[in-house]
Amino acid sequence: MAPKVDYNFQLLQDCQCSACQVHNGSVCVNERTGGLKFVTCSSEPPPEDVEGLYCSMEKGSSSCTDMQTNKACMCPTCGVWRSYGLETAYFCVHGSAT
Repeated sequence: MAPKVDYNFQLLQDCQCSACQVHNGSVCVNERTGGLKFVTCSSEPPPEDVEGLYCSMEKGSSSCTDMQTNKACMCPTCGVWRSYGLETAYFCVHGSAT
């Protein structure tokens, strides 16, 4: 069983969700974020304000329902995914790593 992924500013900076075509293909996500990556924040935004780090227990899946799972998921290329030894993907749709 993979460890539970934390939610913190360092992991937000390492998160690759904003570069993912599944994430970026969502009209809902783009409307919520204005196309901006959350890592430019100077403080740790609350999980409900973030579109990313879906693998963390505090965030889980996106409230956006138009994620395009027919596109390739980038989770296996993410440093967070590797450092926590995760084995699944599409956390934006399926929810946090458990």
